Amino acid sequence: MKKISYAFIAILMIFSACTEESVEMGKPAHAGGPKDKDNDGGGTDSGVTYYLTGSETDVQTNTTAGYLLAGGSSDQKSWFDWMVGKSGGGDFVVIRSSNSSGYNDDTFIEGTNSIWTLVIDSREAANSEFVKEKIRNAEALFIAGGDQTAYYDYWNDTEVEFAINYLVNEKKIPVGGTSAGLAILGEFAYIPQSSGVISSEALSDPYHSYMESLENDFLQLPGLGSIVTDSHFSERDRLGRTITFMARLIQDGLVSDYQQIKAIAVDEYTAAAIEANGDVSVLGDPDYEDYAFFFSANSAPDVCEQGESLDWANAVNVYAIKGKNPPSVSFNIANWSAQSSDAVLHQVNVNNGSISNDIQQPQ
Repeated sequence: MKKISYAFIAILMIFSACTEESVEMGKPAHAGGPKDKDNDGGGTDSGVTYYLTGSETDVQTNTTAGYLLAGGSSDQKSWFDWMVGKSGGGDFVVIRSSNSSGYNDDTFIEGTNSIWTLVIDSREAANSEFVKEKIRNAEALFIAGGDQTAYYDYWNDTEVEFAINYLVNEKKIPVGGTSAGLAILGEFAYIPQSSGVISSEALSDPYHSYMESLENDFLQLPGLGSIVTDSHFSERDRLGRTITFMARLIQDGLVSDYQQIKAIAVDEYTAAAIEANGDVSVLGDPDYEDYAFFFSANSAPDVCEQGESLDWANAVNVYAIKGKNPPSVSFNIANWSAQSSDAVLHQVNVNNGSISNDIQQPQ
């Protein structure tokens, strides 16, 4: 991942690109996820732009809880089939802060009563009755890629947050996210206040200015406590920064002991589909050698200080699981254990800012 100045981001936006954590930059249709198309309806309500495909009439269906943690590049239809199956064919709601109808495609997300996209780009919008009602009426909720800092700034401690907590704790529906949408699903969310940190910066100084901030006052989803997530993992060389996130959370006392902290990182062409009991299946694109990774700490870091390289002699165990379609249960996050031989165990340590075992794919 390259650091990008705000000026450069502005230039990129002019050319219809997205922020650093974007999911939809340069995607082809369907082979790489949906793209904008004509929709059945849309407009604005209470200042909120929305897009609608399907019925405007709300339905209530039998739903099953679960999480879809997607890696942040080309969306795969199988991921959404999994969510729709758990939704009972109800109302599928996509939330984002950038103006796009990219998911309003009933040949990509099919079998639903409706697909709503809500563009929630201010705290005023996030507190509107329209947004509150549409999210709470969802039988499946997906958080698009974009900018997790915007999501945090716009949605934290608003009706968006309260509605999501209602969906997972009371209504028990499937909830998913990709890229920036994935970044906010764990208890700990990396919310960069400037450029996103790259692994070399994090490893050379765990308190690098780009490491601010790791927040835990946003979403609190059952089963994802004490977990930090990352996307675009191998493709953007994020092994070092994910391990440094874990080191910081231990060092700063945000977990009571090192055994609590966990991390889930996902390559771009995979998604971790998590059942309510913690069982995980890793869905993938057969054309890509992409994985999902499940981290646990073996000890507290030896050196995790401002201005010094991270040193962690007995750092983390990582289960790497290749995405496949159809998938099978290969891991369980409730007891953090392998459930099949598909989960391959690695140990990764850090010696004075250097990773001992680069497990990223493709390398």
